Amino acid sequence: MAIFILLAFVVLCVGIDALVQLSRRRSAKVPVSSVVNPRIFNEASVNVPKGIFFDRTHTWAFMEKNGLLKVGVDDFLLHITSPLNRVKMKNPGEKIRKGEALVSVIQNGKLLTLYAPVSGIIKSVNNELENDSSLINSSPYGDGWIYAIEPSNWLKEMQLLFMDDKYKDWLKAEFSRLKDFLAIEWKSDNAAFVPITLQDGGELKDHLLSDFGPEIWEEFQTKFIDTSR
Repeated sequence: MAIFILLAFVVLCVGIDALVQLSRRRSAKVPVSSVVNPRIFNEASVNVPKGIFFDRTHTWAFMEKNGLLKVGVDDFLLHITSPLNRVKMKNPGEKIRKGEALVSVIQNGKLLTLYAPVSGIIKSVNNELENDSSLINSSPYGDGWIYAIEPSNWLKEMQLLFMDDKYKDWLKAEFSRLKDFLAIEWKSDNAAFVPITLQDGGELKDHLLSDFGPEIWEEFQTKFIDTSR
C-alpha cells in the first residue's frame, strides 16, 4: 500500500512539473504583434548601438582606446539602399575636413557619396571591404567600418554629433524628411514609385531604392543626402 501511494505521489509531481514547463514555454513566446516585419523600414528597424557618435550625413564615429576614430555608414542609410557591391575609398595619409566627401557606396553602378563626420588624417582603411563590401550591411558598426581617422578637432566637432536617445529623436525627423522626398517623387512621372516603396498599409519597404535606376539615386543624393550637411 505504501509503495502504491509513493508511486502515485511521484506521478503527480511529474505531471505538475510538466504543466509548469509548458506554461513557461507559452509565456516566453513573443506576441506576433510585437515582431517587426523584416521587410518594413521604420524606426524599430534601425540599429542604434551605445557609444557611437552619429552625423547628420548618416555617417558615424567611434573613439577607440588608441585615440583613433573608427568611421562608417549608419544603419538608417543601409536600409534605404540595399547590399552594396563596391566601396570607393580615399587613401591612407589623406587629410579630410568635416563635411567633405568621404566615401562613395555603390550598388550595381548606382552610387551615393557620403560626407565626413569629423576632420583629421586617414590613418588606415578597411581593406576587407575591397573583397567583401557587404560587410558594411551585415556589420555596419563592426567589421564594416571604413576608416580609422586621427581627429584634428574632436572636442569641438563631437558636440555637433548625436548619441543614443538624441540620435533616435533625430531619426524621427529623418523619417519625415524621407517621406517628404518620396512624396515629391510620387508627384512626378515616376508612377511605379509608389507600389515599390510602400508596403500594404503605407509602411515603407526595406531597401526602397534598390529597384530604381541611377536617376532616382541622383535625386536622393541632391535632395536628401546633400541637404543634410
